[in-house]
Order: sequence, then structure tokens, then C-alpha cells
Amino acid sequence: MRILQLCHKPPFPPTDGGSIAMNQITQGLLDKGYKVKVFALVPSGMENMLEQIPESYIETTEFESHPIHTKIKPLPALLNLVTGKSYNISRFYNKNAESRLREILQTEEFDIIQMEGLYLTPYLPVIRDHTGTPILFRSHNIEHFIWERLAKSTTNPLKKLYLKILATRLRKYEMKTVHQVDGLVAISPVDLRFFQRNGFSQPAVTIPVGMDEIIQDEGETDVLENSVFHLGRMDWRPNLDGMKWFLDQVWPIVVSKNPMLTFVLAGINIPHHFYQYEGNNVVIAGEVPDARSFLQRHQLMVVPLQSGGGMRVKIIEGMATGKPIVSTSIGAEGIDCTHKENILLADMPDEMANAILHCFDSPDMMLQLGQNARMFAIANHSMPAIIEKLTDFYQTFYASE
Repeated sequence: MRILQLCHKPPFPPTDGGSIAMNQITQGLLDKGYKVKVFALVPSGMENMLEQIPESYIETTEFESHPIHTKIKPLPALLNLVTGKSYNISRFYNKNAESRLREILQTEEFDIIQMEGLYLTPYLPVIRDHTGTPILFRSHNIEHFIWERLAKSTTNPLKKLYLKILATRLRKYEMKTVHQVDGLVAISPVDLRFFQRNGFSQPAVTIPVGMDEIIQDEGETDVLENSVFHLGRMDWRPNLDGMKWFLDQVWPIVVSKNPMLTFVLAGINIPHHFYQYEGNNVVIAGEVPDARSFLQRHQLMVVPLQSGGGMRVKIIEGMATGKPIVSTSIGAEGIDCTHKENILLADMPDEMANAILHCFDSPDMMLQLGQNARMFAIANHSMPAIIEKLTDFYQTFYASE
């Protein structure tokens, strides 16, 4: 079986949640003997990722990439208001990418076409025009949820209005487009239930994120005592807003009660203005060379998201590494975890601050929380079982042809 995997950004190197989720599927399918061709868009600012892709990956995946200009420009964004189209989606359409995709479909054959996320769907018409191959939509998030939550949390009246317009158009587009595919691969049961409640009746399956590469125990690692950390891509709006909320409203409460604690923020593309927080028991680490080593070296993970959707890959990574985690309910959304058993959930500033402080006041409890998290990850996010479930789903289309 040969799969065409369409990606909204380069899935390699796997340095953030989205690229990790895509690359896991690629590697898992290759390991099972499937043939995979990866066709990736390259949004503005991600061009440097291509320089890190090894030749072996390019050859094995028949990798192709196409640059697209996705930077938000004030004038086009304003003019878009009169078109009625979703600006979020239209930025990912590129004529040259569509032309190359058409050539591929005219000259090559595939058994499954998997679209990784909503931002690939502008290319649905050209795919339908040139092949009868089953098209599967892999939902990484319910995208309009993110923008609805961003609009709700925004205080500026004009900005709130604009975000509401974006969210409304994105919802209309998302709910219409999902019904145009042949099957749904949801990243979480929450997402799957949402689409089914809203009329999706085609074959569907939940395929969560797996973590075999971290689940393998590599021995003891020196841990930086009294360290709280967050690791995530900092050019993603929900991460930016969540981290500002944490540093402004949560962390001051924590350090006022336990000045021995240090918060370490790591991630790609941290905006310059976040460096103003350094000095108040805060370290801005920036991009780290090895995410696994960073996870293992620090004690307590925080995920203070106020918006978002799908499944937070970094939580699964943290669990697989045995980290105790304090998250908002939105941050842990889509993960079948249990409050006070394998994660602590807190949505208000004082609740999150107290949860963090309680962990360091009760080291045995914090240790047990991390051990339970690791067992949860091993039981629910093993890659072989996940890929087996996905390929069984593929076979339902392949066998019917």
C-alpha cells in the first residue's frame, strides 16, 4: 500500500507537537513496510527546517516541499473581511503547490491520501478532479475552537470583533469541508465526538499521539532541583497567550510563597518581549538542542493554555518521560487523563499556583504523579498499537476498492 501524506508544514525535524504527530505516522508506516510520499507546504518562517532534513529521509519519503507566504499582512487581512472567505485558510493556498500536486496525481498512484490538518483542504478540489483515491482528513485540532477561545479571552474591542469574524468564518468552512472527505482520523476522542455530533457519518477513527522513542528508559538523569518548566513552540498563539497569563498571574504567586523555585521557558521562536520576565526566578532558555534531555533534566511541567484544541503532544511527551504535570483543563483536553492521579488540573491563577506549590511541598506525591503519568503514557500511547489501528482503518478503504 502506498500513502500520500500531505502536510501543512515540514514534519521533519520533529521539533513541535504538530511535526511530531505527523512524523510519527510517517515513520510508523515505513516501519510496517508501507510506502509513504510526503508532500509538505513550508509556511513563512519555517524555511530553515528544510536545511535540517537528512538525505536519507528525503529519499525514503520521496519528500517534496513548497514554500507558501503565510505572514499576516494588515491590508490583505482587512480586505479579506469583504470577501466572506476564511483568511486563516486562504493563506495556505498556493497555485504553484496546487500545480505540482496535480502533476503528482496525474503521474503517480496511491492507495490512501492523508491530509494532515484543515490547512490542506484548499487542495481538495484538485485532488478530487484527478484521482478517485480515498481522502482521509486527520484532524489535529478543531481549528475554530482555538479562534473562538482567543476571541473570548481578548479584551481589546476591535481585536475581539475581528477574531470573532475569523472564528465564525473558520467554523463555517471547517464544518462544511469535513463532510467532503472519505474518512476522518481524529487525534482525540473529544474531536471525533464533536464531528460525529455535527453530522459526520463517514468512517472515522481516533489515532492519538504515540511516544515510543521517549518511553524507552535510558537510565537516571541528573534533575535540576526546584525547577518548573514549559516547552513549546512560541510562535503558536495559544502558547503565547497561555504563557503570558502564567507569567503575569500565576508565577508571581508561586515565587512569593516559595522563592527557591525557578521557572524555565524553552521553545522555538520566543518573542523578544518575553525576555522582560527574566530575573524574577525566570529563565528564558529559548530553543533547546534536545527536547528529550530538557524534559528529563527539569522537575515539573506546566501547560497553562487558555485556548487550543486537539491533543497537546508535549503533555504526552512529559508523561512518557515520567514528569509530574500541572495543566489547565483546556491544555489537557483530548487526553484521557485523571486529575490527581496522573496529572493536576487547575484553571484559575491561584489554583495553578497552589498546585505547583503543593507538588514541591509533597515530593512523594509529586514522584507518584510522575510515575502514574508514565504508566498512563505506556498503556495508552504505544506507537505499534497506534499504527496497527491506523493501518486497519486504511484497509477498510483499500479492501473496498
